[in-house]
Amino acid sequence: MSPRVFQRPPVDQWLRERLLDEALERYLDWRAESEAVDVAYRVWSVAPAADGATPFSAYRAALDREERAATVYCSVIERAALAMDGEPQLAIAQSEVDRL
Repeated sequence: MSPRVFQRPPVDQWLRERLLDEALERYLDWRAESEAVDVAYRVWSVAPAADGATPFSAYRAALDREERAATVYCSVIERAALAMDGEPQLAIAQSEVDRL
């Protein structure tokens, strides 16, 4: 039997590029939502106490969107890591998710 039978087949170049592109897109989505959280927090933190309910609701909504974006980004990184057998570049990207 050929030793090649027991080797994992290489990831198709198209798939590799697609996964990395998607990971970058999801990372940028997460960063944008993270920045939106910062803005919403600043607005809420300077709002008068009597008018704080609306800015606080906006802040909570921003947190929810950021969490969803982080979850999607994490799932893409996990899929890419599995497809690429845990290459070091993906471990670096995963460390961004772990900071959450």
